[in-house]
Amino acid sequence: VTFLPFFVFRRLEGTRFEIITQNEEQVEISFTRTWTISKRGSLVPLNVDKRYIIRSGVSGIYIYCIMERLEGWPEVDMDQIRIVFKLNHTIFNFMAISDDRQRSMPSMADRNHAMQLAYKEAVLLTNPRNPMFKGEVDDKYMYSMEDKDNNFHGWISSEPPVGFWMITPSDEFRLGGPIKQDLTSHAGPITLSMFTSTHYAGKEMRMGYRNGEPWKKVFGPVLAYLNSVSPNASTLRLWRDAKRQMAEEVKSWPFDFVHSENYPLSNQRGTIQGQFYIKDSYVSRLNIYGKFAFVGLAPVGEAGSWQTKSKGYQFWTKADRKGRFIIENVRAGNYSLYAWGIGFIGDYKYEQNCDTRHLLYGGQRVTPDASSYNNVTPVSLTLRTTGHQ
Repeated sequence: VTFLPFFVFRRLEGTRFEIITQNEEQVEISFTRTWTISKRGSLVPLNVDKRYIIRSGVSGIYIYCIMERLEGWPEVDMDQIRIVFKLNHTIFNFMAISDDRQRSMPSMADRNHAMQLAYKEAVLLTNPRNPMFKGEVDDKYMYSMEDKDNNFHGWISSEPPVGFWMITPSDEFRLGGPIKQDLTSHAGPITLSMFTSTHYAGKEMRMGYRNGEPWKKVFGPVLAYLNSVSPNASTLRLWRDAKRQMAEEVKSWPFDFVHSENYPLSNQRGTIQGQFYIKDSYVSRLNIYGKFAFVGLAPVGEAGSWQTKSKGYQFWTKADRKGRFIIENVRAGNYSLYAWGIGFIGDYKYEQNCDTRHLLYGGQRVTPDASSYNNVTPVSLTLRTTGHQ
């Protein structure tokens, strides 16, 4: 965690541990740390519960963290919350973050002997060990990605042929909505899971707490996934296998094996669906289907405010060709419903707030239980574009 006023990184180390679950199917272990007033100034004022889960048949470790501030605690600003893995630089030299962004990478030693450019993260490689990198610019921000696409990335070793991947099956705990950009993997070799950051946005994205404001949030679970292939097989099969594993994790969300009262299961979550229209009299006298529009639930605020919301949860989806959308597995809470249409100027906010503990549309109520999923009242939404009636 990076926090102010000291602007320092602090590792969230546990001071005690507890075995939560231990059976033939899985092991879940908790590492906790409790903040007290005696630690003021030296530790970020948070109670921390870090969880690690190992499951039979899955070659990886699930990681999640429950963070909490109690009412009355000191004010604090937090810029970043992240998981960092630094891999063995002697074997991991090929990085992959998407189907079309995969390459051999320079080493940290190459960076250390490079020429710094406008800022410390950007360097010109002047004397790399591998001459193919000479004259290249290396910068971790070159490998950023929008959160909606940032669901897995990692590294490949050819000798031995193994892969290391960070899989993020849901964006609900991230901040700033689906088009917030953040870091993935970069030279080191380093792999990140960025839960929060001010990257590309600045202090508006900072998680600031004043006047003893309480807060609690679950980040994750994410999966640190490892795989391997036979020495004679193409190492690109590791990427394809990680992609397959990512799809399985997404399909299984929310996970049914997490043992925490702070992580609601699927039968404790709600669903909202509807149809989104756009009204632009310069295009048509009729309402236009919100084709492929982004529609989401985020903390209550003004239109467009979802871009700087950092403390709560967000749930986004993309409408179909006729503007129809469904948002599933929503945590109980109070949200605003936001949307924007591709190719149209303007941000939309539904006039009513959406309390998923007891949704009310058109006189009918929708509660977050499994029996309601097939009986959700459709919501008709219309965005009037800026300057048009």
